[in-house]
Amino acid sequence: MSGTDTTARSRPRDAEKADAPVICPSCARVLEAEPNFCVSCGADLRGLGATSDTLSGLDASQTIDGRYRVLEKLGEGGMGAVFKVEHVRMGKIAALKVLRPDVALDKAMKARFLQESRVVAKLSHPNTVQVFDAGELDDGALFMAMEYLPGKDLAWHLKAHGPMSEEKCVAIAVQLLSSLSEAHEAGIIHRDIKPANVMLVRRRKGGDEQVKLLDFGIAKLAEGDGRSSTTGEFIGTPAYMSPEQVRGDPVDARSDLYAIGALLFELATGRQLYTGPTAVSIIKQHLETPVPRLSEFAPQVPVSPGFEQVVRTALEKEPGKRFADAEAMKRALEALRGAVKVPTRDLTPMPDELAGRMLSREDFDQYERRLRAQRVLWPLAVVVTLLVVAGLAVRGLQTVRLVTAASVEAEPNDQVARATLIALGAPVKGAMGAAGEGEGDRDLFVAQLPEAGRYRLTLSGVADLNLTLEVLQLERVTAEGAGPEGKGAPAERLARRLFLDDQGVGDGERVDGLELAAGAVYLRVEEQAFVTEQPRPPREKSLVPYTLALEAMPGAVHAEVEPNDTALTAQPLPLTRAIDAWAGARVDEVERLTEQRPQAPFSAVDVYKVSEVPLAEQVVVAVVPPAEGALAVVDEAQLEAWHQRKASSAQGRPAPPPPAKVVKGLPELVALEPCADGVRRLRVSSVSAVAGAPYRLAAATSGPNGVAGLVDLVRALEASPSAQAAIIDGATRTLRSSPELTRLLEGRARK
Repeated sequence: MSGTDTTARSRPRDAEKADAPVICPSCARVLEAEPNFCVSCGADLRGLGATSDTLSGLDASQTIDGRYRVLEKLGEGGMGAVFKVEHVRMGKIAALKVLRPDVALDKAMKARFLQESRVVAKLSHPNTVQVFDAGELDDGALFMAMEYLPGKDLAWHLKAHGPMSEEKCVAIAVQLLSSLSEAHEAGIIHRDIKPANVMLVRRRKGGDEQVKLLDFGIAKLAEGDGRSSTTGEFIGTPAYMSPEQVRGDPVDARSDLYAIGALLFELATGRQLYTGPTAVSIIKQHLETPVPRLSEFAPQVPVSPGFEQVVRTALEKEPGKRFADAEAMKRALEALRGAVKVPTRDLTPMPDELAGRMLSREDFDQYERRLRAQRVLWPLAVVVTLLVVAGLAVRGLQTVRLVTAASVEAEPNDQVARATLIALGAPVKGAMGAAGEGEGDRDLFVAQLPEAGRYRLTLSGVADLNLTLEVLQLERVTAEGAGPEGKGAPAERLARRLFLDDQGVGDGERVDGLELAAGAVYLRVEEQAFVTEQPRPPREKSLVPYTLALEAMPGAVHAEVEPNDTALTAQPLPLTRAIDAWAGARVDEVERLTEQRPQAPFSAVDVYKVSEVPLAEQVVVAVVPPAEGALAVVDEAQLEAWHQRKASSAQGRPAPPPPAKVVKGLPELVALEPCADGVRRLRVSSVSAVAGAPYRLAAATSGPNGVAGLVDLVRALEASPSAQAAIIDGATRTLRSSPELTRLLEGRARK
C-alpha cells in the first residue's frame, strides 16, 4: 500500500453535517436517517446523505493503491463514488468505484466484498461490465477497478426519448439476458437490475454496438450486512424488486428475470410497473397487485401478443411460474424476431482520443501475468534450476522441461491470458469452429523467443475457409501525461508486427524472414472474408483442423527481413553485399488488391530500396531467381508514374499498369529510376515460384566502387558458371566504366 501522499483518503466528516437530516427533493419529507430511498415517495436518495459525500474531496492527480491516478469524478451514490482513472503503469483508462469507509466497517463485510469481487471478475461476457481489480485502502475504504464506459445509461435514454419500440426492447433484453446467463451459471445474482445500471455504448467508431450490465455483487454485499428492506433502506430498487426480494426470502436467478420484466414494461410504456405515494405502497403492489397490460398505459406503442406474454410471464408473483432461467426467456424473445440490434442513433460512440486507451481484461491480465512472473516465477526458476543441476549431477539426466508446450490447441484460447503455449520449431494442431452467435472462432497461441532474429511462419489451408494470421508482440510506449511531474511514463502494449492474409479460401499462409524481438510472440488465427469476397459474417465449421508452425531461420547475416511489403517498409539493399531472400506466394493483380486493402499489405510482395545515391549515377539490381519458378520484378518509379496516369485519367480509360520483367532461369539486371523522393525501389513478387523458394539480390551503381555487391554475388555463385556469366555480361553492358568490374573481368579471364 502506498503512503498517505498517494493514497485516496476520505474527507473528515463535519459532526454537525453528519447529524443533519435528509430532505427528499421529490416530496420534501424530512428524513432522520440516511435511507437509499424515500419512505414516502420511493425517490432515489443515494448520494444525498451527509456521509455519502465523504469522497467528494478526492482531488485529480491523486493515486489510489499506487496504480490508479484519478482523472475526474463520474458520479456518487449511497455507498460511495465512481471515478475515471488512469492505470499509471499501462497508461490505460478505467473506472474505479470506491466505497465509503463507513460502509465497510465490518470485517466480515470486507471479506464478502473481496470474495464477491473475485467472483465477478471471472465474468467475461461482452454484455457484462468487466471487473479487473479490487482491494482495501489504508482508511478502510474498498475499491473496485472496472471497464470504463463512456456514454449514457438507459435511464437517461428513457428520459430523453421516451418509450421504445418492441424491436428495441427485445434487442436490449436479449443482451442483458446473455449477460445474466453467464452470471447465474457462476452463482451470481444481480439483485439490482434497473435502467441506471444498463449502459448503451459503442466500443469504437463503426464498431460493435453493445448493452452493458453494471454493478454485479453490490446488492449482495449490502444484503449480507444484515440491512433490512422494511426500514426504508431497501436492498435493490423498489420499482424493480421481485416479491420474494420484498419479503426478504432467499432469491435466485428468477428474481433477476422479474426485474428484467419490470424493465421491459418501463421501456415499452415509459412508466414504471408500479407507482405510489410511498415506497411501502410500491413494494406492496409487487406482492398483491396484478400485472397491468402494456396497452393500458401505452396504447400508442403497439406490441405483439407474444411480447406481452413474455413480459407477463417474467412478472409472475410466484418464481415457479416464471421462465426457468435467463436462456429460456432469451429464447422466447428471440422467437419474436430474427437478429436483434440496438439502433445506432441511440448509442454513444467512443471519442477518437479514447480509442486504444481503454483498459481491457486482456490488458490487465497481461500486466498481472508479467508482475507474477517478476515476483514469483524468476525466484522459482532459480530454485528449480538449482534442483535440476543437482539432479543432473546425481542421476545423469540429459534434459528437464520446466514448461510443457502444447502440440494441440487448448480451448478456450481466445484471450491473451488463455493463449496456448507452443514450442519453437514444433507444429501445433488447431481447429477452427464457431465461437458464438455473430462471431467466428479466434485461436491465440504464444511462443517464447530466446533471442531476436528472423523467423518463419506457416499456416495450413482449410477447405472452404479463409484463415488469417496476425502476429503481435509487446512494445514499450509512453503514456501521455503519465509519470512524475506530468512526464510520460513507460508502459507496454500488444502491437501488430504482421497481418498475413495473402491467399484466399482454402489456401495456406507463409512468411519467411519475419523479424521478431526476443520474448513472447502471440499468433492469432481467425476466419474472415478475403479481400476479393463480399463482406460476410464468419463461416461456421465444426472443428476443421489446421496446422501452425513458428521456427527460427538460421543462415546468412545478410538476408531479407519481413515486413518489407510497402514503400515505407522497403528493405535497404547494401552496395557491398548480396542478400538472400525468399519468394512469397503468388498474388494476382496485387496492385488492385492493395488498393482494396490498404491497411493490411500483402506480405507476398517484397520491396527493396537503394538510397543515398546521387541522381546522376545509374543503379541496377541483379536478381537471381529460384532454381524452379519465376519472379516478377517491377521498378517502383514506373508504378508511381502509372498511379499518376491512372489518377489523371479518372474520367477516361485507365492507363495500363507497367509490365513486369519476368526473371526465370538465369539472373537479370534491372535498371532503377529515381522515385519522387529520389530513392530507387524494386518490387519483387512470385509468378510461379513456390512460397519460401530462395532467391538472391545485389545492387550496384555506376559510381566509384559501385559494383562491390555484384562482386559478392558472383563469388557466391561459384557453382553456377552460367549464372556468373549472365551477371558479368549484363553488368558489362550496363556499367562499363567501373574499375572494380574491370578487375573482376580480368580475374575471370585468368581463371
